[in-house]
Amino acid sequence: MFERPRPIGQLTAPDVDDFLGSLRAVFESRRLTNDGALVQQLEHRLAAFHDTRHCVALANAGIGITMLLQLFARGRRGEVIMPSFSYRGLPHFARWAGQEPRFCDVEEDSHALDPRTVEAAINSRTTAILAVCNCHSTGDIAGLCRAAERAGIPILFDSVDALGGTHRDRRLGGFGQAEVYSVHATKLLNGFEGGYITTNEDRLAALLRWQRNFCLAGFEPGGAGADEDLVLGVNAKLNEIHAAMALLSLDRLDETVNRNRARASAYRAMCDGLPGIQLVLSARGEALSNCARLVAELTLPWPLSRDQMVALLRAEGMPVAAYYHPLLHWSDALGDGPRQHLPVSEALARRFLQLPSGDLVSIGDIGSIGALLEFVAVNGGAIRSRLADAGVA
Repeated sequence: MFERPRPIGQLTAPDVDDFLGSLRAVFESRRLTNDGALVQQLEHRLAAFHDTRHCVALANAGIGITMLLQLFARGRRGEVIMPSFSYRGLPHFARWAGQEPRFCDVEEDSHALDPRTVEAAINSRTTAILAVCNCHSTGDIAGLCRAAERAGIPILFDSVDALGGTHRDRRLGGFGQAEVYSVHATKLLNGFEGGYITTNEDRLAALLRWQRNFCLAGFEPGGAGADEDLVLGVNAKLNEIHAAMALLSLDRLDETVNRNRARASAYRAMCDGLPGIQLVLSARGEALSNCARLVAELTLPWPLSRDQMVALLRAEGMPVAAYYHPLLHWSDALGDGPRQHLPVSEALARRFLQLPSGDLVSIGDIGSIGALLEFVAVNGGAIRSRLADAGVA
């Protein structure tokens, strides 16, 4: 169907002349990195956007999660509570921070950590709770923060897919001890690559700024406490070229979200006429998300399995992916130990796939995808049989 792939990432790009104009000042200043003027401007604007005291720009979001987990552990080896139905990088970040993942079940509607399962999992080895705000729902942030506070455990939120979202009429950014965001090229805010942490804790922000720059001697943050001895330094600085791209993307954020929502409306109208496939846009009456990532749920009487749909769409020029699959507690990377049973996550695991989205997908493309899905709905039995013969179940 598509010779040029229709992917699942945002991939928004500003006007090239605007971008090159931003770079001129960078080159004239001869300060290309190390907390340059554009990085400082980006941090200031993002702190205002999230209504937080601090924003710390970083080389990417994954290293931000790792840094926070390392800081929260305070030199201990322990466990980080996290969802299994989530992004596959999460357990790796925990292990880089010297911790082991402790997987918990999620809520069926939000796909976010269930506070009840989190409270049951907290033990003497728990060093942090890593919660995830998903593309269609922030989850029960208040309930998770209460559980963390009762146990005296730090909590951070991976809010990468929920940029601009709100919880109880308050914009994301200042919940828990910290929140982490991405400015990867496929995300709503495009900086080619990069990330940032928002927090209202002065001491934490100071430690993060020191940590991202090798923990250089003589630059230790002031204040009480012996935290400095427990911090591992790393080169996690964001450079000026990436900051320039992210600033231009931030200028156009509302326009980008409006285009995303137009695509979501087209997909929703398409799915409304097809039995067994539904666009997932919100949970529990939450406000509509930024629609940067669009996910469909497959139920009976849809004739193909999720894996068959992924194979079919990829063959037609849409490099889509299953949504949060495989489950993290099933991963071979965790060794040969006993596997947990997480009933809600396991029930969700094979029902969702991501749909082509972002600025390389037009409303006309969505119409073509709709025609293909109508064909599948009518001829599903024969298609399912041929895919099964090809080894796709």
